[in-house]
Amino acid sequence: MTGPKFFAEALAEYEDAVVYYEKREEGLGARLIQEFDEAVALALEFPEAFASVPETPVAFGLRWVTLRTFPIKLVYTLRDEALHLVAVFHTRRRPGYWLERLKQLGR
Repeated sequence: MTGPKFFAEALAEYEDAVVYYEKREEGLGARLIQEFDEAVALALEFPEAFASVPETPVAFGLRWVTLRTFPIKLVYTLRDEALHLVAVFHTRRRPGYWLERLKQLGR
């Protein structure tokens, strides 16, 4: 399995989160990057181990993983032997705003 491949919006969310946390406290952005990388590595190794995203069509195969100490979830799906990151979102702000992206999955 390869990846992650980012939806453009997910990459922007990830980058924004790193900048935001680094501005809050020096080194916090680096810690976010480390936790993100660990979560992605786990998803690549055990893609079916994480919970399915509720209230989304099963056909999309969406799953999510929460970072250890940050209130951030990574939403991903498996396509063509690759892990595709659909969203990187803060769990306490506008949950579900990213659902519009499902159109890009084309199922």
